[in-house]
Amino acid sequence: MVQRIIWKTQKKGVLFFASIGMFIGLFILFISIQLYFDLIIVTNKDKDIFQKDYIVINKKISLLNTVKFLSTGFSDKEIDSIRNQAFVERLGIITPNRYKVGAYTDGTQDFPEFYAEMFFESVPDEYMDINSKEWYWDQKSNFIPIVIPRDYLKLYNFGFAQSQNLPQISEEIASRAMSDFIIEGQGQKLRLKGKIVGFTDRINSILVPQSFMDWANQKLGRKTKGDSPSRLILVCNDPASPSFTKYLSDNNYEANLQQTKSSRLNTLLQIVLSIVLIIGLLIVLLAFMVFIVSFKLMISKASDSINKLLLIGYHYTVLAKTYIIIYGIIILLVYFLSMISLIISKDILNQLFKDIGFVLNEELAIGLIIISISITVVLFISNAISILMQFRKLATK
Repeated sequence: MVQRIIWKTQKKGVLFFASIGMFIGLFILFISIQLYFDLIIVTNKDKDIFQKDYIVINKKISLLNTVKFLSTGFSDKEIDSIRNQAFVERLGIITPNRYKVGAYTDGTQDFPEFYAEMFFESVPDEYMDINSKEWYWDQKSNFIPIVIPRDYLKLYNFGFAQSQNLPQISEEIASRAMSDFIIEGQGQKLRLKGKIVGFTDRINSILVPQSFMDWANQKLGRKTKGDSPSRLILVCNDPASPSFTKYLSDNNYEANLQQTKSSRLNTLLQIVLSIVLIIGLLIVLLAFMVFIVSFKLMISKASDSINKLLLIGYHYTVLAKTYIIIYGIIILLVYFLSMISLIISKDILNQLFKDIGFVLNEELAIGLIIISISITVVLFISNAISILMQFRKLATK
């Protein structure tokens, strides 16, 4: 009876439109949060796409470098300056060989005969993008583990091999071949075996373990003073930023900025998701304010009926309970409709992402469920408190 007396004079249209606004806002907010959690999963599964960028930098070569008036090496002061830049998370030194290297093979059924003078470089293991148990060397090792750029093999297969009518070589065959290496310096000559144990897409160089490079440079390397590294590898948090490009230009450094595509993609996705998240949150807040104002107007409009009920002995909390129950039903209905819409939309998005090569988690993220319930509870409690305060105000007049 109390509900009919209070509710009969109310217009329901305002609540309907506020509910629509709340539904749209919660749906946008929830789907943004779900996509955030999905992208974290994709990041962990496919680190080549969303990983930190590894950028190799060097000084630009000029005529003065050619005639040896200027060094292309980085001084300790320059290295410290680079390391202290905001966009640099870690810095590694690329160590070149200071001895002569020659490689040849007598040829096998799978691998053609060849001879070449070449070079080695090394980087600390933490900067490598291979996962091989064979990437290890000490003086008891039977061979030198070698990693080459995947592009080198492509150049051989689709350039040199085709032009010379030689067999093309797969990564598997290349990894089975053993080569003979002659390294010499300081009047010494050593004959060692070498084997390709992996292929890199990160560093455009022929790489050997740092332990081998340190040993060989110490034993055979030129003993020259002032040898400084001419190439550095940086782990950057945002190499797509203008500050990074400007720093390179100001200091006459250069890098392959095509390697920053993943960072640009990651930054773009974060910006888009943040914008959508903010829009959804704003819509929820606006709808919430509309609810508060609507219930205040409804209570104000029914103030005569409410005052009469208070005079005949009804407690204000009993009367407020009517509005709180109505709001509770609305917010629960909006929540479940938002979650149902989210599930349907997620199925569609899963298929779209699958078509372009990304596999998203098929289930809703636990973090989303916790956050969505928390938001709904906070919205309910906040408006319930507002309703109680309105009735208390009427009761104390």
